[in-house]
Amino acid sequence: MLFTNISILKKGMGKGGDKPMLFMSMFQWEPGKTDEIMELRMKESVPSGIKVVSEWVALETNMVFRLIDTDDPVALLKVCSMWADLGYTEMHPVMNSVDAIKLIK
Repeated sequence: MLFTNISILKKGMGKGGDKPMLFMSMFQWEPGKTDEIMELRMKESVPSGIKVVSEWVALETNMVFRLIDTDDPVALLKVCSMWADLGYTEMHPVMNSVDAIKLIK
């Protein structure tokens, strides 16, 4: 499932803004399906409009973290929905801590 307020893409970040719009995707799958997930990941084609900044696999659980840069809500939905039948996806808008501190001062 994807629970993200897509309207945040239009609030001064991302397209037309001075900072990229970053999202942290967290995908978790059932134990025992790691080989299947990793095989599919090797074949994955990321949709146009998505830049995968970095990706990490949790060593102690069945979870992968992916930092995504996009200003395209359709591409964001596509990249998340392609895994919907295999596990659970959370998506959170994120920003650099230094930039966040500057905004709240």
